[in-house]
Amino acid sequence: MKAAAAIKAPRMSARVAARIAADLDAFIATPSAANAEAEALRSQIEPGVLEQLDSVLALKKGLAYRDALLIQLVWGLEAEGFDHTRMGDGGRSASEKVGAALARRHIPAIRSAYQNIGKNQRNLARGNVPAFDGLLHWMNSAPAVDRKAVLRLLAAIVSLRARPVSSMPALRVGELSFARLAALLDDLLSTPSEGAHEQFAVAAFLEAVLNEVGQTSLWVKTKNIDASDASSGAAADIQVMKGNRIEEAFEVSANDWRGKAVQALGVAKTADLQRVNVLAYVDNLDGLTESLKGATADLTVMDVRNFLHLLTGVMPKPGREVALKRLYELLERNQPDIERVNRFVKLLGSHALTA
Repeated sequence: MKAAAAIKAPRMSARVAARIAADLDAFIATPSAANAEAEALRSQIEPGVLEQLDSVLALKKGLAYRDALLIQLVWGLEAEGFDHTRMGDGGRSASEKVGAALARRHIPAIRSAYQNIGKNQRNLARGNVPAFDGLLHWMNSAPAVDRKAVLRLLAAIVSLRARPVSSMPALRVGELSFARLAALLDDLLSTPSEGAHEQFAVAAFLEAVLNEVGQTSLWVKTKNIDASDASSGAAADIQVMKGNRIEEAFEVSANDWRGKAVQALGVAKTADLQRVNVLAYVDNLDGLTESLKGATADLTVMDVRNFLHLLTGVMPKPGREVALKRLYELLERNQPDIERVNRFVKLLGSHALTA
């Protein structure tokens, strides 16, 4: 029996994820139809169910519950007699597939709904979110036609969150010479971005270098561009981590280094760091000694352009490809301006780096 279940589970998880993706794609292709169908369905679904659905969608951190509802609805339609209050066999695989499908469609998503909700516990209705629990119990007794209506409404709502972002193009790896990438980065940094280009380029290229030299114990953490260090739980704009310990901290600025020096020393004191790094625009280091009076931490100041040139220079071409792909991901996921992403894609083409 266990062997049979192990064989069937992946098929079901793939089927559920494929059905959700198909519904989303149909709505994304015609947003006006998605709006029209959502409005029509709202008049057909019973008010109590609508109220619970809206309550789940309004949760501050409700993406996991939203995605779990999609999966549970489809699973119940695919498997007769399914208990909607419990995760199906292969549910984690389904949630990871759905999370990836949403991310590919530029819809805000998380990696795994079930892991986020309760570390993959089978019982989903545990009293944490009453509206979510209520919908799961309702699914167990509701006719299939009513569950289909809620599924279509939810899919339409989710599809309307897709952002018109250009996809990351395939790159001509053979053309990723130091000269071409240095020119690309200089053009990118010359475009005002409220520091997004500087921060995410440094994070992406640092991560690619660590990957290139096989430093699997170190990882790069960077915050959203519109989040303060305190609200994001990060000590600095970028941190190189070893487990939960900060190995290096970087404060990154789109302006002169002097505006970041005091802030960086504050980071060192708060996080109890021996050293903190400032990456900004540096014409000279006049005043650096004076700014360090009374400080116990070592403050390094480097020009952000030169730092990125250095990272580019120590990587082979495949590593540079990894860095550019990671930069695209950070621009797409960690800041709200779609045009910054699209401009980056156009910039890659204008420098003849796309296949």
